[in-house]
Amino acid sequence: MRWIFLAGLHALCIFFLILPAARAQGGTEGICMTVHQGIRLHVDGMYGGYPHSVLRDAVLQGVACPSGEGELHAFSQIASPSPHLRIAVVRPMGQGQQGSISARLFAQGHFVIGERMSLSPLAHSQSPFSVTSDVNLMMARLWSDLAARIAHGGSVIP
Repeated sequence: MRWIFLAGLHALCIFFLILPAARAQGGTEGICMTVHQGIRLHVDGMYGGYPHSVLRDAVLQGVACPSGEGELHAFSQIASPSPHLRIAVVRPMGQGQQGSISARLFAQGHFVIGERMSLSPLAHSQSPFSVTSDVNLMMARLWSDLAARIAHGGSVIP
């Protein structure tokens, strides 16, 4: 009886050790969950020598969701199933190195819209959390551009 108990306990321990690793490998986070079914976010890239988890947390703090009437209307056309947003941040190691940030939105297996910009001068020598304002600005532009495309009679998925 004791052997069965220990084997079961061992199996549970292995299960709970593997579960977080499997979630981390998936690499997606649910964001904007109050807007339809939300968005699946995947963060790529590197920021100097910082761990990827720090960069991911900084990006999560800066993400802006669609908010205006036009943005919400445009988003509603791609909201099901949940769209996938890929944000990439690259800042090479070393002082003064130029970095960039990009976002690409995919829906129903197709590319919808993307934005790219250089990192602000503040981000060149600071921690990854200095990119939160850059992420926020880039996302605001992405939603604004998508809404403008729809307002001018364009299709959501080109």
